[in-house]
Amino acid sequence: MTAPHLIGIGRLGGQDSEDWHHVMIRPEYNEVFRHLVDLYLIFEENRVFYVTISDRKQIGKKTFVRFAEEGIAEERKLHRETILAIADENTDEQEDSLEGLDVVFGDSLLGCVVDVFYNGAQDVLVIATALDTELLVPYVEHYLAPREAGSDVIFLRNMEDLLRANGLALEANVLVPCDDEN
Repeated sequence: MTAPHLIGIGRLGGQDSEDWHHVMIRPEYNEVFRHLVDLYLIFEENRVFYVTISDRKQIGKKTFVRFAEEGIAEERKLHRETILAIADENTDEQEDSLEGLDVVFGDSLLGCVVDVFYNGAQDVLVIATALDTELLVPYVEHYLAPREAGSDVIFLRNMEDLLRANGLALEANVLVPCDDEN
């Protein structure tokens, strides 16, 4: 299997003295990751390892794993970045399920998700607004309120600055263009 057949679900961080590796998982894959035993580590396009998680622990909001295989820490030191990945067929439903969902901030409907793309760091929601504009929102915990499985709505938070940066504002719970130069 080559890297194009894999979907990145997060990144592998450093290793501590007890062989625990810190992992950072994209929010939409947290539930998938909790049940994973086997996954792929992508070091470069042509350097992919198939590994088994032998143990995992949670310390606060940080997740740590140990792998059954040896040599991962040494390989990681040779490369700038290590991506955690799963086979493409395991993710089709998850990513498609975001398209068409309504997006709400506070008490205001901002629009509808028309696309989701990965920018190399995280997924980005493309939201079609009632103003006939597209609003790009990083699909990260800072902007996403917790969402119940099966919900038809994505609730956002901390959007004031992002709206302002896009020339938008909420007035009386209605999205309007603004030319605020602050």
